[in-house]
Amino acid sequence: MPHKVILALLAIGSFAVGTDGFVISGILPRIAGELDVSEPMAGQLVTAFALSYAISAPVLMTLTAGLSRRVMLRGSMLAFLLANLLGALAPTYGVLMAARILAGISAALYMNTAAATATALAGERYRGRAVSMIIGGLTVATALGVPGGTLVGQLGSWRLTLALVVVLAVPVFIGLFVVLPAVPQPPAISMRDRVRIGAQRPVLLAVLANLFAVAGCFTVFTYLAAFTRATTGMDDARVSIVLLVFGVAGAVGNAVGGRLSDRVGAERTFTASVSGVALTMVLLAVLSSFFASGSVAVVAVFLAVTVAWGTVYWAEPPTAIHRVLDLAPTAPSVAISVNSSASYLGVALGGAVGGAVLDRLSPAALAWTGAGLELIALALVVLPRLHAGRKGRAGKPARALREPVPEV
Repeated sequence: MPHKVILALLAIGSFAVGTDGFVISGILPRIAGELDVSEPMAGQLVTAFALSYAISAPVLMTLTAGLSRRVMLRGSMLAFLLANLLGALAPTYGVLMAARILAGISAALYMNTAAATATALAGERYRGRAVSMIIGGLTVATALGVPGGTLVGQLGSWRLTLALVVVLAVPVFIGLFVVLPAVPQPPAISMRDRVRIGAQRPVLLAVLANLFAVAGCFTVFTYLAAFTRATTGMDDARVSIVLLVFGVAGAVGNAVGGRLSDRVGAERTFTASVSGVALTMVLLAVLSSFFASGSVAVVAVFLAVTVAWGTVYWAEPPTAIHRVLDLAPTAPSVAISVNSSASYLGVALGGAVGGAVLDRLSPAALAWTGAGLELIALALVVLPRLHAGRKGRAGKPARALREPVPEV
């Protein structure tokens, strides 16, 4: 695969973004305690990050279309590290919330530009693997950055966790000045064109399926500390072990997902991934509802299911991107930004729904709710196929949208 060094640098940047985006889930109790807010209210920091990411991605990618990708990557990474510095120093919940919103906006600009740059550098032959390499930074973040950041937050302070993110972002910012070459710049695309492409029925169904798939996962993941406590009896300090297990499995799943997308097709891989997550959510729900205890057997089963959950879930993000790229091949940056927005709307939806469920029902209900959202995602994939089959088009691939929007 060409340009491996540059792709590796972009992946390290996504590692910093992933650590920042996901580590808050592991340190919610510490944030809630120090800033004197409830845990579900602290969880809305995750929702705010995700919403700002989702809303800003298509808007800012349109407004900044005239800027080079080098300027975009450098500027967004600088804003990202400054946002986390502000968060680490935040004296109040309100200031921390503002910092999380700024971090979400800058992360959106970085990740969308990095993914578009990766696909442009790698070419069509290696597109799935290039995207999975960038997304791989997120999965490695769940394997190493999130548990490491959580442990720092548990042993020291959540402020040190955000300072750790700053330390991760600084060398990436410097590296973008040293090794990043000029990347072909596609023509500017208006917001109307973006909406028009995103509103096409096949693309819309694909991004909605991705939205609900992500929401199902993050209904549980956002409140993993509370869910783990209730199911296994582990204390907050040991939640980092669960995050480590989930993340290591996710790194494997991400690599497998990217390769399977290239070899057997994104549609089949995405369907298998969503089905697998739905099954693991049901297993977690059953375990939490009927077998919750601190016994060795329950902990062992919980960790085994978490391995399966992390593996099948993290096979989904590169596959979802590949899927929309197949549907809108002439507008890759639009496809990526629309799918990215859907992913982070899913994170926001999962955080909001999970907060409401945890506040009003029980930790066990988180997994049942997550399973329901995964089944909605699966229905959005399967039902259109069945409908097409009844019309005699079974087995034919989805028609790619050939929009008159030239892009590199």
